[in-house]
Amino acid sequence: MNPEMLAKLRGFCTNEEGFEQLKQTLQIEMQLSNEAISQAQFQVKQQKALFHTISRLREAIDLETIFRSTAIEVRQLLSADRVGMFRFYPDCGWNDGEFVSEDVNPAFPSAIAQKVHDHCFGDQFAIHYQKGRVQAVADINNAGLTDCHHKILAQFQIRANLVVPLLQGEKLWGLLCINQCSAPRQWQEIEIDFVSQIANHLGVALQHAELLANLRLEIDERQQAEQRAQALNQGLRQAIIELKAVNQELEAFSYSVSHDLRAPLRSIDGFSQAIIEDCAEQLNPTGHDYLRRIRAATQRMGHLIDDLLTLSRVTRTDMQLESVDLSRIASRLSTHLQQTEPQRQIEFAIQPKLIAKGDAHLLQVVLENLLNNAWKFTSKHLEAKIEFGATPQKNGILAYFVRDDGAGFDMTYGKKLFGPFQRLHASHEFPGNGIGLATVQRIVYRHGGRVWAEGAIEQGATFYFTLVAEEVET
Repeated sequence: MNPEMLAKLRGFCTNEEGFEQLKQTLQIEMQLSNEAISQAQFQVKQQKALFHTISRLREAIDLETIFRSTAIEVRQLLSADRVGMFRFYPDCGWNDGEFVSEDVNPAFPSAIAQKVHDHCFGDQFAIHYQKGRVQAVADINNAGLTDCHHKILAQFQIRANLVVPLLQGEKLWGLLCINQCSAPRQWQEIEIDFVSQIANHLGVALQHAELLANLRLEIDERQQAEQRAQALNQGLRQAIIELKAVNQELEAFSYSVSHDLRAPLRSIDGFSQAIIEDCAEQLNPTGHDYLRRIRAATQRMGHLIDDLLTLSRVTRTDMQLESVDLSRIASRLSTHLQQTEPQRQIEFAIQPKLIAKGDAHLLQVVLENLLNNAWKFTSKHLEAKIEFGATPQKNGILAYFVRDDGAGFDMTYGKKLFGPFQRLHASHEFPGNGIGLATVQRIVYRHGGRVWAEGAIEQGATFYFTLVAEEVET
């Protein structure tokens, strides 16, 4: 209070005692006013600092820049010796970490990148900080801290410490640390509240950074997926080009087989027949037998050529997918088989209303080959039964089957069944070229399914097939 003001006040007082009381009262009021003004000024600066922090969150600024700028502002506002952001290492149980950002008085050492290990923190304190605990220590020498905690603070020359958790959502990411190194310090409620607000906004920044990192990771993964897809598409285009070239070669080969091989076979067969007819008297029985064998071999070769061409067409023909009534096809084929040999006692059991998605012509070829095989391999039994049906597998996918109680086969050689021209029975027992099951397999594969068989000698055989892709078990 200045002398002029004191002189005026003395004039209003009747005695010295009253003047002293008035002076003391005014001094107290002025002190309170000055404290209120200081507090208001601090609150204004606090709001500016909070505003700057919030503004940075709205900008495309990296987390490191936000930390550094905030540390500078908070240290200046609180007149602290060090403000640092401490981060726990992932999966360390909150026992290990380091300072990733700070602003520090040049008179004191930097804490940046110095690794800190505190086994007490993870065991005793982490859960409390995760719930929002704030620690305000005025003097580390009189705060009753654990030895490990005291040792860590002394390492950075800290005398007074204000620590607020940095939460990334509900996860304790790290700590916002305000250090006074030159002397002890009594932390004010307004300062604690301010630092807590700053920590809350930094928590928002941490969440934004996590979301941005996840978004970038997702973008990177999508870009990599697109690159892989482009590479795959390029590979598919190249494969299509190569496949077209192979198909053209197959067409040329098929033409050659169909025309160039048939002509000499017809000549061999024709001249053999002519020799039998025109020179019969000049041939002995052995000569007749040789010529019959020549004719049989050429005719067999002709059938093999036909079968090869059929197998080739199955591989190359375009598929027209539609709903196919397999039961109806099987019924029609069974009727035709019974008409070819009405004297045979064959019972057909066909499950009704089996509808599948596929190429109608190719699926008819499948059933025709399987039912013809069943008819053929039951020919030595006086009575027989042939079934067509479907059964669900463990994965829910239907497996269609053709079952008979005929000659069957040895499962030891089951893998040979679907190879072209592979036979498990002698041709004099059961005729055929061994191309039917190979054709079945290729058609089933083209539909995305698989085919397999079960059987036993003289106990029949069952051939299963699916028409959709199945997940591979790992």
